[in-house]
Amino acid sequence: MKKYAKWMLCGLAVVMVATGCSKKDGTTNTTATDSTMETPINKGQVLKLGTYKGVEVTRVDTKVTDEELEARLQSILAANPEYIEITDRAAQEGDIVNIDYVGTKDGKAFDGGTAEGFDLELGSGTFIDGFEDGLIGARTGDELSLNLKFPDPYQNNPDLAGQPVVFDVTVNRIEEKKEAVLNDSFVQRMSDFTTVDEFRADTMADMEAQKESQADQKIENDAFLAAIENTEFEVNQEAVEQLYNNQLNYYESMIQMYGMTMEDYASMYGMTEEEFKNEMKTSSELAVKQQLLVEAIAEQEGLKVEESDREALAEQYGMDVKSLQDTYGAEAVDENAMMYKVVALIKENAVVK
Repeated sequence: MKKYAKWMLCGLAVVMVATGCSKKDGTTNTTATDSTMETPINKGQVLKLGTYKGVEVTRVDTKVTDEELEARLQSILAANPEYIEITDRAAQEGDIVNIDYVGTKDGKAFDGGTAEGFDLELGSGTFIDGFEDGLIGARTGDELSLNLKFPDPYQNNPDLAGQPVVFDVTVNRIEEKKEAVLNDSFVQRMSDFTTVDEFRADTMADMEAQKESQADQKIENDAFLAAIENTEFEVNQEAVEQLYNNQLNYYESMIQMYGMTMEDYASMYGMTEEEFKNEMKTSSELAVKQQLLVEAIAEQEGLKVEESDREALAEQYGMDVKSLQDTYGAEAVDENAMMYKVVALIKENAVVK
């Protein structure tokens, strides 16, 4: 399947950015949560409604292989190491020390420099230079004073950049992190099961259910895409451009919050910035076609949005209907509810191979 198909049809959450509607109060909101079109633009028309009932789709194999199961089990083990309390030796690199600490400058505690019961992995580089090294060799119950200097520059608190400080630290506990082993003890620590066989079977069942869900989603996506490809459209490129700009503004706002560039974000998907933007343009045109197709099928089938449809959509967003309407506008909610309704109709009538 093409990349853009994944973009616009993932979970068929064709979110409010693709509705092409203004909010019901007439205001414009182009924030990350509501990138609607400023002015409704004619999206074009369906020239010829193609086959949307009986489209052929292929169901992917949902069998979980032994290799996949073992990989999942290993990832669970890696994410849940065992911690063993150490009482007969001093702390060393790689240990987890539970500490209380107070940081002072010129004898006065500074903001952000105090904590109790903090778990710190020695060697993780979490604290400023010298802090973790200063705890290597300490034992449970030790109280230490670490004379350190903040780096310069120091973005978290520029007032402390390059300044000498003292951290008074109490070591409450030392633990050694060990790789977990898949045995009955691990199973009992991590689950309600008692044996490895039970845990393995439950993990297999979870993976099978996940694959089944993904296969159902792919049928839904593929059937809807097939209906689009079977239909002839006259698309208004002005509407496509406006939707593209909305998407671009959404991503730029989101990316800036994380201190990233568009190039950085695109690279996470294995694309250049230009390729990423081209994908957005393609997905914008697809979104416009989606809306046109939904409107045409709804008219052909005489479909109407009912309250149960709105409630189902609201549940997808983890909201109630009124909150959803207040956020996005009643018209946008109904358009998206109709989208789900038409998609379900196409899926129910698809021929699955």
